[in-house]
Amino acid sequence: MITDNVIKEIYKKFSKPHANDEELRLDYFIPMLVENHRIRLEDKEIIIDDLDEFNPFRRFLVRSLNAVLEFDKMVAFVFRNHILFLGKEDNQMRVHIKPEKPKSLFSRIFGRD
Repeated sequence: MITDNVIKEIYKKFSKPHANDEELRLDYFIPMLVENHRIRLEDKEIIIDDLDEFNPFRRFLVRSLNAVLEFDKMVAFVFRNHILFLGKEDNQMRVHIKPEKPKSLFSRIFGRD
Protein backbone atom coordinates (compact mmCIF):
# COMPACT_ATOMS: atom_id res chain seq x y z
CA MET A 1 0.00 0.00 0.00
CA ILE A 2 1.29 3.42 -0.92
CA THR A 3 0.84 5.77 2.05
CA ASP A 4 1.78 9.41 2.58
CA ASN A 5 4.88 8.28 4.50
CA VAL A 6 5.95 6.07 1.59
CA ILE A 7 5.51 8.99 -0.82
CA LYS A 8 7.58 11.28 1.43
CA GLU A 9 10.36 8.68 1.52
CA ILE A 10 10.27 8.35 -2.28
CA TYR A 11 10.72 12.11 -2.72
CA LYS A 12 13.54 12.12 -0.15
CA LYS A 13 15.39 9.08 -1.50
CA PHE A 14 14.99 9.89 -5.21
CA SER A 15 15.49 13.66 -5.18
CA LYS A 16 18.16 13.62 -7.91
CA PRO A 17 17.97 12.46 -11.54
CA HIS A 18 19.16 8.98 -12.44
CA ALA A 19 22.80 8.49 -13.41
CA ASN A 20 22.13 6.41 -16.54
CA ASP A 21 19.14 5.04 -18.43
CA GLU A 22 19.88 1.42 -17.51
CA GLU A 23 19.12 2.23 -13.84
CA LEU A 24 15.51 2.91 -14.78
CA ARG A 25 14.95 -0.57 -16.27
CA LEU A 26 12.44 0.77 -18.80
CA ASP A 27 12.85 -2.36 -20.92
CA TYR A 28 11.30 -4.26 -17.97
CA PHE A 29 8.56 -1.79 -16.98
CA ILE A 30 7.20 -0.65 -20.36
CA PRO A 31 6.25 -4.18 -21.57
CA MET A 32 4.65 -4.86 -18.17
CA LEU A 33 2.44 -1.77 -18.48
CA VAL A 34 1.54 -2.22 -22.16
CA GLU A 35 -1.15 -4.78 -21.26
CA ASN A 36 -3.27 -2.09 -19.55
CA HIS A 37 -1.89 1.21 -20.84
CA ARG A 38 -1.06 2.41 -24.33
CA ILE A 39 2.48 3.41 -23.35
CA ARG A 40 5.57 3.49 -25.53
CA LEU A 41 9.18 4.61 -25.51
CA GLU A 42 10.14 6.71 -28.49
CA ASP A 43 13.40 8.66 -28.95
CA LYS A 44 14.19 9.14 -25.23
CA GLU A 45 10.57 10.09 -24.56
CA ILE A 46 7.79 8.08 -22.91
CA ILE A 47 4.32 8.61 -24.37
CA ILE A 48 1.05 7.47 -22.80
CA ASP A 49 -1.40 7.38 -25.71
CA ASP A 50 -4.38 6.76 -23.38
CA LEU A 51 -4.29 10.42 -22.36
CA ASP A 52 -5.51 13.45 -24.31
CA GLU A 53 -3.04 15.26 -26.53
CA PHE A 54 -2.97 18.32 -24.23
CA ASN A 55 -2.63 16.40 -20.96
CA PRO A 56 0.65 17.46 -19.28
CA PHE A 57 1.33 13.87 -18.18
CA ARG A 58 0.91 12.35 -21.65
CA ARG A 59 4.58 12.57 -22.64
CA PHE A 60 7.77 13.10 -20.70
CA LEU A 61 11.50 12.88 -21.31
CA VAL A 62 13.41 9.93 -19.89
CA ARG A 63 16.09 12.31 -18.63
CA SER A 64 13.52 14.01 -16.36
CA LEU A 65 12.87 10.78 -14.45
CA ASN A 66 14.51 10.32 -11.07
CA ALA A 67 13.46 6.68 -10.70
CA VAL A 68 10.94 4.01 -11.71
CA LEU A 69 9.68 1.90 -8.81
CA GLU A 70 7.54 -1.22 -8.70
CA PHE A 71 4.87 -1.79 -6.05
CA ASP A 72 2.33 -4.63 -5.69
CA LYS A 73 -0.26 -3.15 -8.04
CA MET A 74 1.42 0.02 -9.34
CA VAL A 75 4.53 1.26 -11.10
CA ALA A 76 5.71 4.72 -10.02
CA PHE A 77 7.50 7.11 -12.35
CA VAL A 78 9.27 9.49 -9.96
CA PHE A 79 10.03 13.06 -11.00
CA ARG A 80 11.36 15.98 -8.98
CA ASN A 81 7.93 17.54 -8.32
CA HIS A 82 5.47 14.72 -8.92
CA ILE A 83 4.99 10.97 -9.09
CA LEU A 84 2.97 9.26 -11.81
CA PHE A 85 1.45 5.94 -10.68
CA LEU A 86 0.27 3.48 -13.36
CA GLY A 87 -1.66 0.31 -12.50
CA LYS A 88 -0.08 -3.04 -13.35
CA GLU A 89 -3.38 -4.96 -13.29
CA ASP A 90 -5.75 -2.30 -14.64
CA ASN A 91 -5.73 1.00 -16.53
CA GLN A 92 -5.69 3.10 -13.38
CA MET A 93 -3.47 6.18 -13.32
CA ARG A 94 -2.79 8.50 -10.39
CA VAL A 95 -0.64 11.58 -10.03
CA HIS A 96 0.83 12.86 -6.77
CA ILE A 97 2.01 16.47 -6.83
CA LYS A 98 4.73 17.27 -4.31
CA PRO A 99 3.48 19.91 -1.88
CA GLU A 100 5.46 23.11 -1.63
CA LYS A 101 7.42 23.70 1.55
CA PRO A 102 5.97 26.45 3.72
CA LYS A 103 8.03 29.62 3.56
CA SER A 104 10.14 30.55 6.55
CA LEU A 105 9.51 33.70 8.55
CA PHE A 106 12.65 35.26 7.02
CA SER A 107 11.51 34.58 3.46
CA ARG A 108 8.02 35.90 4.15
CA ILE A 109 9.41 39.15 5.60
CA PHE A 110 12.11 39.75 3.00
CA GLY A 111 10.50 38.00 0.02
CA ARG A 112 13.33 35.53 -0.53
CA ASP A 113 13.16 31.79 -1.04
